[in-house]
Amino acid sequence: MNKNKLTMILALVATTCCAQQAAVQPDPSERPSKPFSNVLPDRTAWVVTIKNPLELGTEKAKTKDPAEEDSLSKFAATTIKSIENAYASGIRREIIHYGDESKFTRYVAKGMIAYLDRKTGEPVLEDPSSSPTGPTTGINRLGELAWVSDKYYIGLASYRGRACYVYRQYAPEVVVQLDPNAEPQEAPPELASTELKNPKNAKILATAFIDKETMQPLAYETRSEVWLYEKGDSFQAFELPGPLKDAARKQAEAAAKLKQKYNIPQ
Repeated sequence: MNKNKLTMILALVATTCCAQQAAVQPDPSERPSKPFSNVLPDRTAWVVTIKNPLELGTEKAKTKDPAEEDSLSKFAATTIKSIENAYASGIRREIIHYGDESKFTRYVAKGMIAYLDRKTGEPVLEDPSSSPTGPTTGINRLGELAWVSDKYYIGLASYRGRACYVYRQYAPEVVVQLDPNAEPQEAPPELASTELKNPKNAKILATAFIDKETMQPLAYETRSEVWLYEKGDSFQAFELPGPLKDAARKQAEAAAKLKQKYNIPQ
């Protein structure tokens, strides 16, 4: 795929997603009866389906170039389509489904991602901040929705046929300049805010749709992805596979010995 065609595809993705988010016209007159909580109760199961904005766009937007289809198929083995999640007793299990129909199971705990190597079957323990299997969005919380609060509430709307409360992050229009003669600059994305002079023209960073009846998430939209949430089948108990449990125990014992070795009395 040449550079111009790739640029055009990326622009179409961004335009479609922005159009989707901006197309929702929430009614700000009704407010949630209670605040949203991203905390996961113990013994919770849920499924997240991840869509490209083009998949939820208009029929015209859904029409893809054969060259683009070919390019996407090459990355099917690493393209996440859905994640089956379950949380219990400080461990989150993620069964990740890829575009080529393969799947991969990993376990997330405090300070650790654990899994059996897909090729060798050997246990692997990694730091969540540097795992090649990708970032995690939390253990006992929905980390991707940690920002959802009254500050970002914009109103009630219908999403995929369900009444929901809508929360939205915008990028601020400018960064406050110390020098009054300095040229205005765009604010970095991490300074998300709803305090804008003209929200209609502001850049949307993310939109969250929370079911009015259950106060559970329905969807989370960004410029590049749409996450759709569904309650999973009834929770089934799980635990770390034996090899991972042994590896975690040995790692904990080694860490304890190291701490004891360098614990100098005061």
